[in-house]
Amino acid sequence: MNVIEMENAHRFFGSVAAVDNLSLVVPKGSVFGLLGENGSGKTTSIKLMMGALIPQEGTVQIFGIDPVGMAPETRARIAYVADEMALPGWMRLSEAMKLHASYFEQWDEKMALDRLRMYELALDQTFGTLSKGQQRRFLLTLALAQLPELLILDEPAAGLDVAVRREFLDTLMELANEREVTILLSSHILSDVERVVDHVAFTKKGRLVLQANLEDLKVQVKRLCFAAPPEETALGTHFNVLSTSREGDAFQAMVDDFAPEKLDGWDCQVEHLNLEELFLLYNTPRETEKNP
Repeated sequence: MNVIEMENAHRFFGSVAAVDNLSLVVPKGSVFGLLGENGSGKTTSIKLMMGALIPQEGTVQIFGIDPVGMAPETRARIAYVADEMALPGWMRLSEAMKLHASYFEQWDEKMALDRLRMYELALDQTFGTLSKGQQRRFLLTLALAQLPELLILDEPAAGLDVAVRREFLDTLMELANEREVTILLSSHILSDVERVVDHVAFTKKGRLVLQANLEDLKVQVKRLCFAAPPEETALGTHFNVLSTSREGDAFQAMVDDFAPEKLDGWDCQVEHLNLEELFLLYNTPRETEKNP
């Protein structure tokens, strides 16, 4: 079952396509990474999912429902935290919690208070006196106490130092392990999210480059390092070669259908790719793309 389904969605601002024929499926219970550089259409895609924008073409569904005009009881199943989100600086944390709790029947007051204690935040503090990291912790607390079925996070750790980002992601891992919740995480900090996501979608200029189960992708995509170049035609009959590079006698090939038995006696070293390397591999134009 998919919690989010986006099919051939387009969204233009003037003549610029922020989302360009984008199709995504986010499986129930997954921690899904919507990954791309700044300006790749991630935030616009999320606004389409939230119903804050309407696609000019294509469809978007959350829980099988168009998010535009979604009933309040269905919208209560979704929590959202974004980089630019903030509360009025004068508002006390106790007031924000009371206001937030009034919207959600499943509000977990104990969870919220426990997290405030863990973060060393006091109810009588005002939002404006908190550091950026403390503000993000508090907004995440409000989202989690809502007990959502879908948690959407748009660059939630942007601008935070490494320690706070790691703590933020540890919280997501705990949440995913505690109960079934679907998490959509948008980020351009790939080294952070690799620890938590199990599905990924790479986007570029509003388009989908690749969507895959991350573990499957890591099993299939490898770097083959040869001390001496193999005959490329023979290599191509064994593997789907994405790219090759040479440095002196050394030869490397990136393949996306690796299996040990395909090595056929070749003397080569097989190297695994991390999420950032995978992203760069699929987002870098091939020679054939550069010179059509």
